[in-house]
Amino acid sequence: MERIGVLPLGDAALLFVWPEGGQTGPADIAARVEHARRLPLPGVKEWVPAYRSAAVHLDLAALAPDGGSIADALTRLAERLVPELEKAGAASESAVARRIRLPATFGGASGPDLEACAARSGLSADRFVEEFARTEFKVAMMGFAPGFPYLSGLPDVLSQPRHGTPRMRVPAGSVGIAGSQAGVYPAESPGGWQLIARTTERLFRPESEEPFLLAPGDRVFFVPTVPAESGSGQTGPMPDEPDSESEKAALYVSAPGMLTTVQDSGRFGWRARGVSAGGGMDSVSLRLANALAGNAEGAAVLEMTLLGPSFRLERDLLIAVCGAEFDARIDGEPFPSHRPVWARKGSVLTFGRAIRGCRGYLAVAGGIDVPAVLGSRGTDLRSGFGGYRGRALAAGDGLQNGRPSPWSERLAGRLREQADQEGKAWAAVPWRIRPGALAGVTEADGVRESGSGGRRVTLRVVPGAEGETFGDEAWRSFLTEDYRVEAASDRMGVRLAGPALIRERSEELASHGVAPGTVQVPPDGKPIVLAADCQPTGGYPKIAHVIGADLPLLAQCVPGDLVGFDLVGHDEAWHAWRRSERELGTRMTGIRLKGEHGQT
Repeated sequence: MERIGVLPLGDAALLFVWPEGGQTGPADIAARVEHARRLPLPGVKEWVPAYRSAAVHLDLAALAPDGGSIADALTRLAERLVPELEKAGAASESAVARRIRLPATFGGASGPDLEACAARSGLSADRFVEEFARTEFKVAMMGFAPGFPYLSGLPDVLSQPRHGTPRMRVPAGSVGIAGSQAGVYPAESPGGWQLIARTTERLFRPESEEPFLLAPGDRVFFVPTVPAESGSGQTGPMPDEPDSESEKAALYVSAPGMLTTVQDSGRFGWRARGVSAGGGMDSVSLRLANALAGNAEGAAVLEMTLLGPSFRLERDLLIAVCGAEFDARIDGEPFPSHRPVWARKGSVLTFGRAIRGCRGYLAVAGGIDVPAVLGSRGTDLRSGFGGYRGRALAAGDGLQNGRPSPWSERLAGRLREQADQEGKAWAAVPWRIRPGALAGVTEADGVRESGSGGRRVTLRVVPGAEGETFGDEAWRSFLTEDYRVEAASDRMGVRLAGPALIRERSEELASHGVAPGTVQVPPDGKPIVLAADCQPTGGYPKIAHVIGADLPLLAQCVPGDLVGFDLVGHDEAWHAWRRSERELGTRMTGIRLKGEHGQT
């Protein structure tokens, strides 16, 4: 029997690893995971099977309720799962496996790496394409992006290394090779694979009853074609529809800001098919803003980035703003953040540049009302679905809100009376909650002003699975040097510039589960801290993981900020998470009580 290893994946996930060279393949691992998925285990959010491993993402509050030991709960969970994963039967092949042919244009602009790949393999480009096209691939697993298939069966002679530095933009439909696997990018995204071709087939259709073209076990063939005259048929942002919503909108977008999207608490249950969990980057500020507006803590809000939007209010609204400090005004008059504010219909709400921090959260009583897609109202920018038409807000958009809670309506009524008495367009309560990850954090808590005009942020990390493959010099740099946040950072990952982190072993890794906070190190040695929209799986080594309690700090880093890392143990990471949740719970309880007791 093959013994399964168990590794931590940050502080809120586990990675079950099958031994190299064993008999258990990806299809069998997927079957074992499906068996484990049906077990009634509290605290298990979702599974992500991969080539030689399976990640299980956890809800720590449900795993160890009432202050129980998280370490003990994880040990019990692993002891329960390992025998189940070891005894589960092998996957059974269907009587007639699906055989799917994907037309693909090789080389040129469609496959810019083809010539270099062929040269590394000692083949002509034509011969390389011939070998690739005659191969029967099997969908071993899904991951990285919605509908992204990891294809096994690549002949050894065609095997290729990843790029030392990932491309910022890989076109939708690109066919790539990394190590001994092939894959297809369903939507435009960053990526480090060698690109040899492009297909026009849509692998992910979020508007369809069956969103995914491929499934594990499918057999895939690539059919060389001539370049298509029209554009790619791949998934992109959903097309705009006639704007009938404006007539019933609560907010009308006058200016969209740098990047304003609808976000909520996240999209769970789909990571095994390549769909990111997403959600607000600064989850603490999102939850606080919702509490101040009287919403459920995971309701949909607007996430604003660096330069804020402007709105015209189409109805009276109770709102709240938390997170980064923006120059926020109603009809030109500054209004306060981190407290409930009532604003009159016809008012103009504007957010200028962020004075401090990166992301702010605007909550509206009743929540932002957009259709839920795959269980969430949040926007997946990379794959172009969810939120408002799968994209960032644009001028002219009309946003609706849901029905406010009774708590919101009572507080809004009292603030409206106050505004009427004062002859103003808005009114706010006199009390203010302590902000979340950004404002008021002292140097001892992890943030201090840097001498370069930006800030320096210390993020606590726990070791990653491949941490031991980095030498002493790499670890010294990682833990003692400062890294600068690059402008190319986004909701998928925070890219850092600084001393290169070079591994002592450079073998290609099979794709495996990752999570927000994972610190990946590509071959160029420049670390990338994965963020809310990160892919569910990745193939770069993991030197460390930012602890869950510090992810809101990561969300507020702006380009030019300096980042330092402090290595801690898992017990400290869990203690920090518990303390953060306890403090957040206390503040949210205080908000409810103040509102119920009429403290306006």
